[in-house]
Amino acid sequence: MATITSNQTGQHSLRLTCYQNCDDVQLCWRTGQDDLSDVPIPGCLGFKIERQRKNKDDQWGKVEVLRNRVGFDPAPPSTPDGDSRSEPSSIWPFQRYDWTDHGANNGETVRYRICAMKLPEGASLGTAKLEEIADSGWTAAISVEAYAGEGVSAYFNRGAVMSQYVARIARKNKWSPAAIKAGIKDLQEPLRRFLSGELRVALLDLLDEAISDFDVHIYLALYELSDKELIDKLCLLRGRAHVILANGSDKQGDGNEAARSTLNAADVDVYDRLLKSKGLGHNKFLVFTRNQGQDPEKVWTGSTNWAATGLCTQLNNGILAEDPVLAQHYLDQWHEIQKAGSTFSQELVARNAASPYHAGNIDAWFTRVRNKSTKNVGLGSDLQALVDAVASAEQCILYVMFQPGLEPLTSILEKSKDIYVRGVVSTVTEHAEEEFSLKGVGPGTKEYHTALVQPDGIGKSFASWVKEVTRNQFLFPNVNPGIGHAITHAKMFVIDPFSENCKVVTGSHNFSGSASEQNDENFLIISGHRQLAEAYAVACMSTYAHYRWRAYVKEKADAGEAIWDHLDDDPAWQGKRLSAAQKRHLQVWCP
Repeated sequence: MATITSNQTGQHSLRLTCYQNCDDVQLCWRTGQDDLSDVPIPGCLGFKIERQRKNKDDQWGKVEVLRNRVGFDPAPPSTPDGDSRSEPSSIWPFQRYDWTDHGANNGETVRYRICAMKLPEGASLGTAKLEEIADSGWTAAISVEAYAGEGVSAYFNRGAVMSQYVARIARKNKWSPAAIKAGIKDLQEPLRRFLSGELRVALLDLLDEAISDFDVHIYLALYELSDKELIDKLCLLRGRAHVILANGSDKQGDGNEAARSTLNAADVDVYDRLLKSKGLGHNKFLVFTRNQGQDPEKVWTGSTNWAATGLCTQLNNGILAEDPVLAQHYLDQWHEIQKAGSTFSQELVARNAASPYHAGNIDAWFTRVRNKSTKNVGLGSDLQALVDAVASAEQCILYVMFQPGLEPLTSILEKSKDIYVRGVVSTVTEHAEEEFSLKGVGPGTKEYHTALVQPDGIGKSFASWVKEVTRNQFLFPNVNPGIGHAITHAKMFVIDPFSENCKVVTGSHNFSGSASEQNDENFLIISGHRQLAEAYAVACMSTYAHYRWRAYVKEKADAGEAIWDHLDDDPAWQGKRLSAAQKRHLQVWCP
């Protein structure tokens, strides 16, 4: 749950709210004076962020001052190795009111303190240590972990190839985009381990648990299977792994031919689901059972294909629910798909159409819910359930999607007229693009002009930022030696995450007509699980903030306008950052 602290220093107050998931902590703070909120602090040149981690003796370690890569000079000097310089935020403060801390790691306990900073009299701006005006006080301890309570854990990777981290590694190693893609297949490559994050670790742990316990059988339905590390684990399970394996995106043949051959040779129990042009066998779920499949215990699902690209080069998520009732629903679905072979049998479609399947506060949906037909009227029952969920939103919707259809995306964006909406879509499909305005936002704008960002990388180095892989380089390997077709591959949205009426939606379903009427898919609607909703909110907001900045850079560059690239030396920066839209943002995240 959110961790909140506030402190009064003279007439000034600082309130800090923190949210966490398995890998990040989202910080948001507000200033106050007397009875007013979100007012500038006289003389404030920005904020210092301090972090402490607990050590093995359960004592707080040294105070770490988070560093800023953006200085007061438009072109700060580089380090001896050519990298851009950074300074502690006590020297180069953050001129903003929120921050995602990627330096908080899974399994750690951390806490934070925010300080408003001013220049001491007679000191030199940009080199001198700034002086504290007011502080938030230290937060309570925050456990950075995937487990969100009620038997549910949420995992996210760090698959943002369009990032400064990857750009700097690629520059150092002289890697092309194609070389990045090749590199992440190397099981010892540090970049693979970084990009795959806790998502990969959780999958490997789940498989290792099954391998070590001979009473365990696992049942999988997979769309893509090509990652050697995961395939090798499955081979160790032999007759205890039961895999329904589709043909991936190959509509003519078998995109999983090599994996299928390897599993068969290892005596893994493989069932072919070669749908080809009939649709996609698009599931990515695993059911963990005991007593030779008689007693399901837990289920893994989400957006992650079992491929190096799914683990590393796309933003993906996974969710593990330790719930025998839900696991039984997925096991029943596995058996129905297995009986259908390489067809969409009437029995399978009828079972799907009976969705949702309930397990406490979780509803499980399976598709296709009906066969595609010109006679179909309205939305399929799955899409209608998603639209109904969106309609229930009262405060906030956050989302990350791959290639959604018109619904529920249209309903989400319609909601942005009345409530706070932020999200990223990897690619807005052609028929949907006519409906939506894709504008960037940034520090130079007075308002947020859009609730939807379509991602791109920084196309040209400037100031402290280096050139990244661009959208064209990522998406179009026939033109450029690219990486793949999905930038954000997650299929997730969260409704009112900071209330008891929250909802999390996630799975393999692309929120589209084809997912509803043509493919094998699944998704969950989890209601009233606030800690889980906050974890998904952190993932969504981190993704949005990452690509929102790049959208702003691209918009400015395309218009031939100056791009914000250095800190303001005047405390008036606060007024620019406290627009009506920014205050609305702060009210949502730091109530």
